[in-house]
Amino acid sequence: MTADPTIVDKAEPMAKPAGRAARRSASATVAIVLVTLLAATALPLCILLLTGLVPSMVAALVDRYRAKYLTRTVGFMNLAGLTPLVVQLWGAGHTMVDLADILSRPINWLTMYGAAGIGWVLFLGMPSLARVFVDIRADQLQRDLKARAAGLVREWGEEVMGKSKPGS
Repeated sequence: MTADPTIVDKAEPMAKPAGRAARRSASATVAIVLVTLLAATALPLCILLLTGLVPSMVAALVDRYRAKYLTRTVGFMNLAGLTPLVVQLWGAGHTMVDLADILSRPINWLTMYGAAGIGWVLFLGMPSLARVFVDIRADQLQRDLKARAAGLVREWGEEVMGKSKPGS
């Protein structure tokens, strides 16, 4: 007995979202396990990372691009802002008292969240900046092509432009 092809066609689109949902579920499970292990072994570091990575978590929630450009940009900048604080925590002894000292300083919050803010600025500003460079390059290319066309007309005459001479 052969299978009805319409049933197979209807079932195939459903497989893709289920696969995506399964991957998201697996990623969430791995993240929960890692956070739990980190909390059990290095609670001050876990708290510092969870409080410091809030902008990255927000970016991950609002990022509507499949490739997660916003999450990547904000996340990497956020990690860059957290790195000196993590090093400071490790150097100070890695205790809850050291964590409280780090989190009580406004400059540290500015470092963590300011770096994430720079990530947002990069994400929002780079397309406009890239557009300016593309426009400048297009204008330059247009000028070069017009100069080249003028050189060809001087060398070969008006016929090169596809226009016939009067009376021909």
